[in-house]
Amino acid sequence: MTGNPFVMYLDKFNVLSPNHSKIYDEYNRDAESEGSFEFTIATKIEKHLKDIFLRSPHSVILTGNAGDGKTRLCRLIHDQFSNNPLMSWPENGIITVQYEKGTIKIVKDLSELKEEVVYDILSELQCYVCNRHKESVFFLIAANEGKLSKVLMRYNELSVLRQHIMERFDSHENNNDQLSVINLLDVTSSVYVERVLNEWNKEEYWKSCEECEKKTQCIIYLNHRRTSRPAIQQKIVDQYRLLDYLEAHITLREMLIHVSYLITGGYICKDILEADHTQICDQSKKVYYQNFYGVGIGEEAFSEMKALRIFRSLDPGLYSYSQVDDFIIHGDINGDEEIERLYDRVFDNDLDMEFDYFRKKIRFYREYGQNIDQSFFEHWMPRLRRKVYFELEDRKYLNTLKLLPFEYLEQYISLFNNNNAQNSIRKELINGLNRAFSRRLIQKFKSKGSFYLKVSNETLMIYGSFDRRRIELLQEDERSDLDHLPSKFFLVVDGEVKLKINLSVFEYLMRLSSGGTHNILSQEVEILLNTFRNELIRISKPDMDVLEIYRLDRDSGVYVEHELDE
Repeated sequence: MTGNPFVMYLDKFNVLSPNHSKIYDEYNRDAESEGSFEFTIATKIEKHLKDIFLRSPHSVILTGNAGDGKTRLCRLIHDQFSNNPLMSWPENGIITVQYEKGTIKIVKDLSELKEEVVYDILSELQCYVCNRHKESVFFLIAANEGKLSKVLMRYNELSVLRQHIMERFDSHENNNDQLSVINLLDVTSSVYVERVLNEWNKEEYWKSCEECEKKTQCIIYLNHRRTSRPAIQQKIVDQYRLLDYLEAHITLREMLIHVSYLITGGYICKDILEADHTQICDQSKKVYYQNFYGVGIGEEAFSEMKALRIFRSLDPGLYSYSQVDDFIIHGDINGDEEIERLYDRVFDNDLDMEFDYFRKKIRFYREYGQNIDQSFFEHWMPRLRRKVYFELEDRKYLNTLKLLPFEYLEQYISLFNNNNAQNSIRKELINGLNRAFSRRLIQKFKSKGSFYLKVSNETLMIYGSFDRRRIELLQEDERSDLDHLPSKFFLVVDGEVKLKINLSVFEYLMRLSSGGTHNILSQEVEILLNTFRNELIRISKPDMDVLEIYRLDRDSGVYVEHELDE
């Protein structure tokens, strides 16, 4: 048995492998290799760029992180409008394409060029934009936002272009038929992961594994079988969706590296075929739900994989939830036949359970609990919580979201595309804001319908008041130009002052509203809240004849509003 060639393809995404490739797009195919695989992900931005140059040609700047696909998009546009595919980039990274609408000048990476060359390119772009592209010459520029901004700020001669670009940095809605600036950081990370899982788990890629004598001892094959299940795929997507809610961006390249490691654990077929009993035991620990969070991975690989650094803070294995822990230890003797059947489905005797080893240890613990080595539970409980989170499909008995570090995640998710829920949650958010501004336990609103946002600070002075009719909670829009799912909200006061509410801000305000303390998640949101408060003070119109403050009500133990007349 020589192994599965598709596993060697996945090894290209292993950051520690000698096969590791630095560029991940459809052009990294090794045409001379029998086991080559071609892989593409269709994206909205591809269609949008093609439409621009076909229907309303104008210049476009692409920004984003390394690995977001800027170079791939430049290559795609070249090949779309050129008679010959691009085999390699010129040394200067600039190439020109003639087509029916005019000329496209493609700059692969502005940050690789000397500053004087960047200045010349931007000066030329400014002329085309100011002339409304009369010359029918259009730029497609891939740029690092920092380098681009630095050059624009340094040269006053570029002031017109600087204004155009900065307006588009503020909002993509300022793009028009003269210039578009598209930030690939706006792509929500969850959009592509399900497509990758479906593609990489196609049965045609794994046929050779079916005949392998080692398949029952192969953690790679087990990970393939598990991540092929729709319910488990959805859990993986849900974890990526959490990043969207938190505004944490993972590039396409980082996601491919992560999903590859999720399946292979960094192994190739040779490792499996030559493994002895001890090595099989070690390999069994590289099950997908461990790999997802980088459990047991070396520091070198961990530092190279941004996705692991982000997901580790969301690891369900680190949070004890009594009902889940009880299910792990006693689920097979619960007395409820349905729960016992669930237990048997989750905790089977497969490779990741080291066959029947786990079940034997659990029975031993129940019979001789005082004598069991506690390191067994320190090792197994986090692992089994992760397994329950991903593999327990029926939430009728156990809510696995309780294993995540957010108390109000379900409520946050329920707000999307639900106007009634958005309307009713405003009161709780405003109560949380009042407590955040004053840093005191402010009395909750007594009236069922009315509520006021009180702009105050730690001195307990109230600078302004806004009633419910002046406050809206708006969901962000889906994007038509790139793959971006609505993931956050905006609390808007008087149609002018906005507070961005992502999951971190929502969790912070809801905990405060429920009587929580200010130290939880405070670093994540306080800068946002302070800016919001200053903007509210700016538009406030206080009554000059009345001084409004908070005072402690000793009977109730909370702070209440109090007016001091002159």
